[in-house]
Amino acid sequence: MSADSGRGSGLTRYDLVLLCIPVTFLVAAVASLVLEVPAHTATAAGGLASAFVLADALFRNPPLGT
Repeated sequence: MSADSGRGSGLTRYDLVLLCIPVTFLVAAVASLVLEVPAHTATAAGGLASAFVLADALFRNPPLGT
């Protein structure tokens, strides 16, 4: 079985969702340093943004069966 398994080489929507979750926390951490926002506030904002991304992927545009 090949690693590509016959699919296109581009990223799918769900790959982007999985990429967005840690990126929101990374952006929150950088914003905490640059804007001198408390770390717990920036982390909460990153968590909220990640929750919106996850809720969109699970409930608004759920995965479809093949």
